[in-house]
Amino acid sequence: ALSQLERGARALRGMPEGREGRDAALAKLRGQLEVLLKPQLLHALKRMDTRLGPLQQCVGMYDSLGKMEVMREEYVRMRPSEIHASWFGFGGGITKPGGDPSKNGDKAKEGGEESKEKEGAKEDGEVEDFDFDDDDNDNESTTPAVMQQQTTARQFMEFLPAFYEEVLELLAKERAQSRMVFGTELAPSIAARVLIECFRPIVPSFEKRLGNLCPPPAPSGGGWKHGTSSGEGAGDGIGGTEAIAAAYESTVRFLSLAYDQMEAWNGPSNEEGKDPKNNADNKKEDGVGENPANEAMQTIRSAFLLIASPFLPYQRELAVAERDPMGEAASMVARDVRGVANFEDAAERLGDLAPFMFPLAEAAINRFELLNSGYNAPATLSSIDKLISDHAAELAIAMGTLSTNASSSSGLEFDEQHVNCALEILRIAGVFKRTLRSFEYNVRDRLRMLSKDMVDAALDRDKGFIPDEFSSVQIRTLLAKEACDPSPTYIDDGTGVKCPTSVVELRRLAGSPAKNNDSHPLSPLFPKALDSTSRLARSCLSLVFEVCSAIPERQLHGISALPIWKQEGGEGSDGADEESYGILPQPFITHVGEHMLALVQALEPFASDSEALGLANEVMSGVMEVAMQPWKEFVAAAGCSFTGDEKAQLKILMRGKDLTKYLLDEDAIVEDNANEEEDEDEEEDADARASAAFCNQWLDVVGLAVTGRLLERTMRIPRLGRKGAEHLSTDLNYIRNVFTALGVMGHPHPLLGYIAQLVTLDEVSLRSKIQRRRGETEVPEALEVIKRAELRIAYVRSISV
Repeated sequence: ALSQLERGARALRGMPEGREGRDAALAKLRGQLEVLLKPQLLHALKRMDTRLGPLQQCVGMYDSLGKMEVMREEYVRMRPSEIHASWFGFGGGITKPGGDPSKNGDKAKEGGEESKEKEGAKEDGEVEDFDFDDDDNDNESTTPAVMQQQTTARQFMEFLPAFYEEVLELLAKERAQSRMVFGTELAPSIAARVLIECFRPIVPSFEKRLGNLCPPPAPSGGGWKHGTSSGEGAGDGIGGTEAIAAAYESTVRFLSLAYDQMEAWNGPSNEEGKDPKNNADNKKEDGVGENPANEAMQTIRSAFLLIASPFLPYQRELAVAERDPMGEAASMVARDVRGVANFEDAAERLGDLAPFMFPLAEAAINRFELLNSGYNAPATLSSIDKLISDHAAELAIAMGTLSTNASSSSGLEFDEQHVNCALEILRIAGVFKRTLRSFEYNVRDRLRMLSKDMVDAALDRDKGFIPDEFSSVQIRTLLAKEACDPSPTYIDDGTGVKCPTSVVELRRLAGSPAKNNDSHPLSPLFPKALDSTSRLARSCLSLVFEVCSAIPERQLHGISALPIWKQEGGEGSDGADEESYGILPQPFITHVGEHMLALVQALEPFASDSEALGLANEVMSGVMEVAMQPWKEFVAAAGCSFTGDEKAQLKILMRGKDLTKYLLDEDAIVEDNANEEEDEDEEEDADARASAAFCNQWLDVVGLAVTGRLLERTMRIPRLGRKGAEHLSTDLNYIRNVFTALGVMGHPHPLLGYIAQLVTLDEVSLRSKIQRRRGETEVPEALEVIKRAELRIAYVRSISV
């Protein structure tokens, strides 16, 4: 009857008289029929699980009334009622997905929209959303409360994937049912609307449940919105950003599967950005879209954003969300590191603690890739940089403490075990440095991949085509873009192509492997961690040095005040023995020589392990600097100071090669060259050469320290008699012979032989030498030290110049 009236109205449309009245009467009739059809529609919707015939009849009638949008809204609102009952029925394991709904689930189903949108049901017998707050349990023990929180959190993490399975089952049914009820044209948008309705009422509840797993960070780095700083309730690995990432990963996987469930388009024209249904015949007078498939795509996009909206605070402020939990973990490890004071078991304990932060950093990068997909990279990298840097700094402090303890606790006898322990700690520093380098290399590769994912054409809302599938990578990149960079700015990427600023920034951070060379090195991703690792390496080198040089330092400490230096000859009861057997080296210098010879045996066991040796060599650069302090004191004791680059001048002085032309001791040159030729003639395998090089490197460093300390102590002798000078010369020549026996390149240092000659040189020759120095015009700073040493020797020998 309505159709006949509408046809009649169209036939009379050309007659102006009574047109408004006819239109008003038809509109009133449509409204009255809609009211009459509403009970039938609701009845058909309640029975649609068993019978679709009445619902199909309602579709035909609503279509004839031009009220199809109303019909769709009612259908979509009623479809996911069981899904809502399942969600709100969860309250710590009382109702599980797939089981019979509890009473509160039935109430949620029957109560319609109002009961769905409430955060928790308030009627008697209903179960509210779980939370971890203890405010309502002040009179109860906190330990059971925490256990209940952990159990509830774990149950929710198990519940969520099962809940998603329920939604997927509904979408699979809906894909077939919507085609039967609404037809193939409207089915895609109906399925997408049902998906939205499944989640629209539960979004606030979802946000609360995530907040109870891990309190969301406040915008702009303002800390945490509520709860504890680290998100308590995280027992058995459940809670914190780990739980958020697990929930998000489950959500992204669900969205990818849901997209496949709603796949109602397989035409070849989709790849071209067109749809065969998009023609004039598809235009509806009731306002239904001109292109249902494109409308469905926009609806699906909106559905994805809605479903993932509870994760927005964590995506936008991921670095803030990570900061406090990682900081708390770092504090716990730092306390353990500070507790390492026993030198004997330090290597084992620090070996376990040193790499502890890298799995945490790796997990943080995994969460960044999952939640941010490359966006906001600088903030995340900075937080990880600080995490590793602070940990390396704590380890460096621990090494300093161990170094002090080792120096104070070492006895008069040399303990090879201490050397081995110190070298094992040096190996730990090498492990740390190598792990950091490998971690940074891996992160760069992942950033490069993310930068490619960020420019995927399927993510561009303006491309106008429907992809055949949405992978998890595409979905998480889409969600991260909408969360972190919804309105990107475009800049030139350096090749003339306009790219989003975030993509260009990520490419800059990742760098290009082709450009990573000595002339164009990549900027470090973790500069603070790199600096702290360098300090850690220096601390470990200092520790090994302190252990290896402790006995020489102790033996040489007080020799400047020995009374023997003042002897002029014929004093004491040993004069006849000295004339018969010659002057023998004093005990302090023989202890030093024996220590240097024993040090070779102490170093060799560690150096024979090629793997440990390779790790230790990671941090051996700059090892010479640990031996500089005695030489600084030698320069000061000689009455000199450097005005230029002190470190560079000290290295010149320590190496001594550029000084030989200013010295009397020409034999030093011959010995040094002989050592070089001998080393070049030796044929050894690579491992043996590496082992020998490592041992020689430490013998060189300790030898330099011994030489510098012995020279400094010599400069501080207050007075030197004739017999005392002979003893000093004997001692200096003894240690020269020891260094010669060791065969280390650059030893003995030419200054040892030179000082040994100066202390016994006759007065006329010494005075003449000093006078000639005064006539030299071009004087390097290192030579100035030699001149001051000559003057000092003349002074303590009471020779006027």
